[in-house]
Amino acid sequence: MTELVAEFASVVEGRELGGDVSRGASAARVYKQLTKQRSANATSGVLFGAEGAQQRHDGKWWQSESDTWDLLARLYEQRQQRRDVVMDDNMDASTDDDATLSDFVRAQDLLERDGQLAEYVEVRRWLEDTAREFQPVETRKGYLFYTRRSIRTQDTADSNAMSDNTQLVTDIDPDASSRQRRDIAIEDHEYTTSLLRTLFEYVRRGRMSDAMALCVESDEPWRAASMKGGLFWRDPQLEDAESTDRVGGNINRNLWKHACAALAHDTGNDSYERALYAALSGRVDEVLTVCVTWNDFVWAHVNAVIEMRMDHGLRGACVYEQAPATSFAHVQSRRTCATDMAQVFDIVESLDGCVQNEARDPLRRLQRALATNTFAEYVEEFAQALSPETDVRMVRVVAHASLCVRQSGAELPEPAVSAVLEAYVDRLACDHDELVAAYVAQMPTERQTHVYAQFVQMLNVSRDHRMQLLQRAERHGLDTHAVCRAATLAGVQPDDLLDSSDPSDSSDPSDQFELSEPSEPITDTEQRQVRALEWTTSSSHLYPYALAQVCTLSRHFLLRGRTNAATVLLNSLPADFVQPEWITESTPLFREYMHILSLCDALAFYASWAETVCRQPTDKLQSFEHKQRTIDATVRMEQLLRRVLDVDWLGTHVQDGEDCTELQKLRLLYVPEVVFRLHGVLYETRDFVPQNLARSLEMAQMVAGDGLGIYRELAQKSPMHPNGRLVAFMALMRKSAFELLRVQESASDNRVAPV
Repeated sequence: MTELVAEFASVVEGRELGGDVSRGASAARVYKQLTKQRSANATSGVLFGAEGAQQRHDGKWWQSESDTWDLLARLYEQRQQRRDVVMDDNMDASTDDDATLSDFVRAQDLLERDGQLAEYVEVRRWLEDTAREFQPVETRKGYLFYTRRSIRTQDTADSNAMSDNTQLVTDIDPDASSRQRRDIAIEDHEYTTSLLRTLFEYVRRGRMSDAMALCVESDEPWRAASMKGGLFWRDPQLEDAESTDRVGGNINRNLWKHACAALAHDTGNDSYERALYAALSGRVDEVLTVCVTWNDFVWAHVNAVIEMRMDHGLRGACVYEQAPATSFAHVQSRRTCATDMAQVFDIVESLDGCVQNEARDPLRRLQRALATNTFAEYVEEFAQALSPETDVRMVRVVAHASLCVRQSGAELPEPAVSAVLEAYVDRLACDHDELVAAYVAQMPTERQTHVYAQFVQMLNVSRDHRMQLLQRAERHGLDTHAVCRAATLAGVQPDDLLDSSDPSDSSDPSDQFELSEPSEPITDTEQRQVRALEWTTSSSHLYPYALAQVCTLSRHFLLRGRTNAATVLLNSLPADFVQPEWITESTPLFREYMHILSLCDALAFYASWAETVCRQPTDKLQSFEHKQRTIDATVRMEQLLRRVLDVDWLGTHVQDGEDCTELQKLRLLYVPEVVFRLHGVLYETRDFVPQNLARSLEMAQMVAGDGLGIYRELAQKSPMHPNGRLVAFMALMRKSAFELLRVQESASDNRVAPV
């Protein structure tokens, strides 16, 4: 199945057709060969038991699908050809009233003018070519061989021997049995029955020449003559000189058809003989008695419709006077004949038993739509009925059939075709993601970006593989930049997360805002959101859009305390992400990015600084090294934290547009957090850097200054901090002041000399 999917896709891409798929019939023929090969593979070496039953079932499916592609190719090639010549003036010329033309020429003209009738003839050919296989009877020389031998025996045997064969005919001619009301030899009867069945099966399959040849080879040429009467009359004097050089066909074809109908009507004849002549004359009554499959029943009715419409079309002026057929009025068909293809299928579908079940088969329904030229309605119904339980094989068939029909020039409802293609794309996404672009490219332009973006943003594959998918999209003419933007937007803003509330808006005062640890792994959802930025960072042309999405997603993470996810996001960006013009222009969006980056750098380094401070040395050498590392880390830590505060982090010079509220919330959450951490860094390292104690106390001036306005964030009340955080900060200042006094007193005591 995997190989077949790829082969079908290669046809869609045009590789199997040399890049030319302007005619859908060409693609359909390739699909026919591919599925026909699958049918042959499935039925070769069939096993027994359940596995063998599955093989036969698969083989039946592939054969039926191959037949479907064959029907599509036949009909839509014919319809395409008719559209190509629809403006030809010759199409308007009619020979109905031209009495100087032969029946053959008039029949050909009728098929050229009546496109529907021509399609019916093509459907009949298809039904004949796709009929089930049968075993023909062997050729036997000598007409009624055993009956002839029995007659000779009667002439030479005694009276007792003759009495055993008194019911046999005494003459050897085709009418002897009906004339003498006697039988022929059992062996001859069995052979005749098999012969008649074979003749019908040949006619059923459109193999008239084989049927007549069998009659001649079996020494029954009169049967061949009786079937040959259906040929249309031809005369070289009434036709082009190059078309024929001799008179042929049946000038009294209508009379011959009535004679065939009479033979079919005669209940004394064999059932297959009646069916044979009923088929030749366009009757359905007797043909239906020997039909077995859906294919047989449809053929019987289609054949009758064709003969009826052909008779009606040829009725009118004629160069000769036709023989009267009034004596055959008693052999009229008892059934009402269908008048069009739709009625044919309605009649067959109303039958009981296996035929009705077969008519409900999905591929049979598709074949009906193709034959009745209602594929557009079929696609709409199929699209509306699509569900996860829909057979993936039918989705594949209908999707490719839609493409073939559309390529042949027929109009189809684009929403329905797109829905079917999208359903097929969904099924390809799991195992054949490299083929999706070829099918998305067949959708309307306005749907391509959305569908392909939805597809790629759900893939959890490597970055290299994602870039390969973009290259395939570009090769098939998709707007890759639009796809990347849409994929990133869909990935960073999933609906389920957009509806979640951030902690600062919580109405429950007990809710606590907790920062994640830098070492804490991010969730699968966060990882998917972070990787969504890979699409817009695939090209430097998309970096401006990526910058906006980076800020949006970072705000989303920070509002939930997920600083670890924000850090992973920022670290995932390309090394050349920051563009020189951004630095020059210094837009509010770029300043926001730099502020968030500085915060994440500071919080990420804070864990490393805390680990360094808390590490306990075991000897004097380690103690010296530990002190130096602590001092270096503290200096670095203070620089990072002060950089956040000194730039007026996410202040009014950054807040702009709809994101202003979110930035205010972030400032309320993180500015106090940075202030408290900076105090902690200075206070906890007072033993390593003595001047840090005084500097921790000096933070009061920084907080109280109007320049940065930090005091406003500390004083502002929130659900998590109903009284604000200024009181907590003042407690830290008191702590630093008391410690500074203690240190100063201790130093004064050490300077007093003993008496």
